[in-house]
Amino acid sequence: MSMWYYSPFSELDPPKVARWLSEDGFEPKFSLVYRLYYTWARPWIPIPLRQRLQRAQWSRREYRPDFIDPTMVDWVFSLDRGASRAAELYPQGYAYAVVLTHDVETREGLQRIASICALEERYGFRSSWNLIPRKYSVPASLRNELRARGHEVGVHGYRHDGRLFFSRQIFLRRAQRINGVLRDWNAVGFRAPMFHRHLVWMQALEILYDSSCFDYDVFAPLPGGVKSIWPFRAGRFIEIPCTLPQDHTLLVVLNQTDAGIWIRKSRWLIEHHGTIVLNTHPDYLNSPLRRRVYEELLSFLAEQPRGWHALPHELAAYWRDRWGGPVPPEITRAGEPK
Repeated sequence: MSMWYYSPFSELDPPKVARWLSEDGFEPKFSLVYRLYYTWARPWIPIPLRQRLQRAQWSRREYRPDFIDPTMVDWVFSLDRGASRAAELYPQGYAYAVVLTHDVETREGLQRIASICALEERYGFRSSWNLIPRKYSVPASLRNELRARGHEVGVHGYRHDGRLFFSRQIFLRRAQRINGVLRDWNAVGFRAPMFHRHLVWMQALEILYDSSCFDYDVFAPLPGGVKSIWPFRAGRFIEIPCTLPQDHTLLVVLNQTDAGIWIRKSRWLIEHHGTIVLNTHPDYLNSPLRRRVYEELLSFLAEQPRGWHALPHELAAYWRDRWGGPVPPEITRAGEPK
């Protein structure tokens, strides 16, 4: 297979694995309507109205109720060497990993960070907080406090205006500024707003890991998935796919009032030695009910044995050192293969 994608299961069927991890050659497509929506309409639509429109649009999509696409895992585990290899994916005898992340989209979300940290810490967890450099003020005191409490800080796009991947020129111009923020914040992780992504262009980012893909999700603005419940090397960095539906999907789009979907998917991931990776937003964990749903998941995960409660930079560094494979020499820092 190409050196572009590498996972511990790559030798099982290289063409198939490469196709999965590239989302069958996925590249973001932005129609004129999509561009006009993000450029002109979205900033002026009140959030409650925007969410009603999203529910109406996404209610027509077919999805697996527990967000499980067993295609890759069933095939991998049909081979003895695949199953034995999966049991050795994590350090110190851990059987699976749990990674909690948050994207902070508004100033109001910033105000809820401390209380959510306290909730997670009560159950023995620490998490990663992805902050937007050019939408609200991100004081150094906040970043320092998060790290002092054992949490991580990542970079969440640049302006969160939906335009980051409108063209390669726009992306590379902003990538230079994002790299400056990464250095200034001493951060090594990135997530793109709205889970827009272009893993080739993103080679221009100076990061250890990205987490802008799902294993499977039809509700993302650009739906799709890499069908991997493990990290993998994507060019210069490690990709950490989100493997649980994010809180917006669960609480807003599907209007769930409990953590059932999260817990059932987590049980399946534990059974298959996967990585449980969740993205939530303090902007949406804005009511006692929604906080209770999140706490229900935390309580469940805290009770499960043999789980590695890792920060994303810890998981990415371990994966890079043990499973990441060599950095593809044909990938240039300009963000394109030669």
